[in-house]
Amino acid sequence: MPTLVCLGDSITAQQKDREGVLKLTPRLQQSLPNWKVINSGVPGDNTKNALNRLQTDVLDYCPDLVTVLLGTADASKNKGTKIQEYEDNLTSIVKQITPQKTLLITSPPIDQASLVERRIAFSQANFVTMQTLEKYVQVALKVAHSTGSHWLDLWSNMRSQLNYLEFLKVQDGVHFNQQGYEFFAPMLSRKIRSIENLD
Repeated sequence: MPTLVCLGDSITAQQKDREGVLKLTPRLQQSLPNWKVINSGVPGDNTKNALNRLQTDVLDYCPDLVTVLLGTADASKNKGTKIQEYEDNLTSIVKQITPQKTLLITSPPIDQASLVERRIAFSQANFVTMQTLEKYVQVALKVAHSTGSHWLDLWSNMRSQLNYLEFLKVQDGVHFNQQGYEFFAPMLSRKIRSIENLD
């Protein structure tokens, strides 16, 4: 049975949200029953922290494939990393996993208006803009192409949907609700199956 490790931030982390909605890895496990799916997501994680835990949380599982969804925290004011450091970190992550076993996923878009309201209401320092985030998305695609790893452009796929803001939690603007996972998980499952069929 092949092993899939999902490395990422809060979009990946945990099995269910506070409302009991299934998140990413349980949905992947349901649609990929012949895979062993391991959740290595940590809420708020950036590439620097992910690099520090890569051995224990990813490589020690000897995975056949690793999804890497990191970038939103890197682009934020609070936990952010400079864009060159993000590129270097992401490249190092891919090379340690190996490109043929890495599926890089670009960050999803955010609801800018909800984030602005939340920042005003709660004085949140962990703030990110669409303009900044898009630059990090482009870097992720650059790393995917330069390393020859597999990739999925979640940013563009979501933005192609006129109702993509409905995939995000109200008054949150970053995290997926049930509709978000119902959009994302099947897309990712199809991508993984296509990679599996290439091997």
